[in-house]
Amino acid sequence: MGLKRSTLGWPHIAGLGISLVVAGQFSGWNYGLAAGWGNMVAATGLMALFCFGLALCVAELAAARPHAGGLYTYCQEAFGDVTGYVVGIVIFAALAISTGAAATFIAAYSQNVLGFGGFPLKVLLFLSIAGLHLRGAGEAMRWMVGAGLLSLLCILIFLAAMAPHFSPLHLTSPHYPIGLTPGGVFSCVPFGIWLFISVEQTAAASEEVEDPARTIPRGMIAAIGVLLSTAMGILLLAAGGGGIGQIAHADDPLYAALVSPLAGNGHSHVAMLVGLGGIMGLLATMFSLIYSASRQLYALARDGHLPAFVARTNDRGAPRITVPIVAAIGICTSMAAPERIMLCVVLALTASYIVLLAAFIRQRTCEPHRHRPFRAWGGRVTALLCIALAMLVLSACFQADTLIVKAFPLFIILALLVRALTGLRPDAATGPEESLADV
Repeated sequence: MGLKRSTLGWPHIAGLGISLVVAGQFSGWNYGLAAGWGNMVAATGLMALFCFGLALCVAELAAARPHAGGLYTYCQEAFGDVTGYVVGIVIFAALAISTGAAATFIAAYSQNVLGFGGFPLKVLLFLSIAGLHLRGAGEAMRWMVGAGLLSLLCILIFLAAMAPHFSPLHLTSPHYPIGLTPGGVFSCVPFGIWLFISVEQTAAASEEVEDPARTIPRGMIAAIGVLLSTAMGILLLAAGGGGIGQIAHADDPLYAALVSPLAGNGHSHVAMLVGLGGIMGLLATMFSLIYSASRQLYALARDGHLPAFVARTNDRGAPRITVPIVAAIGICTSMAAPERIMLCVVLALTASYIVLLAAFIRQRTCEPHRHRPFRAWGGRVTALLCIALAMLVLSACFQADTLIVKAFPLFIILALLVRALTGLRPDAATGPEESLADV
């Protein structure tokens, strides 16, 4: 039994994109403030341009060939099965482990707002969300879109509450100079991209939308626009209202800003409301990450890269093997430091983006007359600029944590070993279309 088709419209795709990313606006980005507010703003602007260009390229590919595998499918078409598999498994790993960071941030907000958190709450979250996903994509999407909208409403409430307390003096302190230097911007890049990263993973839903040629581009562009607006508002008012020193190292920066002495300590009720919004936003992100990661692994198995039983679905059309696998990985990674998880996710996804953008350029070059219902603005020039920015992100990740530089190639070797042992089924390789690797 395959995935259920024609159930999702462009608002669902926009909601999926926002929900994949919105947790990054409640937690994580603030670690970049250690290098200075000005550097963080500049890095965020660069990363917004990068993710917008990437989303345009992905939208063109998804509209031309809808596939639950999303990004890895297009890399496979361009460069062959092995490259496609490596990209797919790297994306799956990034999405799956990032659910652990989301659970950690939920526990932090919950501890301050509701008075309980910790590892038992994380396990309960994964079991509940996985169970809801097994009821089908439509059911999960309704909950996810609702949670995403509530979290956006709470962000707007946060911005309104912090605006009266804004002062340029709050953007700097003796330990956190405002800064605007090339080196400072460079160090902020991994945290700037956290405000937008993963929005392109909505391509994994392209098999389940009503009209991919219109739905995917509209949904992605709408999501980027909303996320950019709220991200800039948060950067300005969270630090400028609550004080950069109060939020730079907090796991719940929006809550920390509202209860900051610089904000008058007078927003206890609003802080609780925004804290609840943070929990809802992070829950929405967990929904979306588990959705996208499970579809990624499902597609790899369906295409023959992994054992066939991994691609089994239940009577509601939900992947009944891959959803529990993602939940198990998330429970394990929720015990790791969130900063390190963030860097691993950014590194893995950015490496896959470089291959994807190269695949986009190759498809444009080798198949210029292929039907493309949506064409990315700027075409190959946009893709080349995005590759340059992706290399900047990779370099920043390598500088920030040398351990992940060593771990990443070891993971690739392990993934290739798994594929070699399971083998590729000849009847489920690249599908009906010819791979560009053979052109």
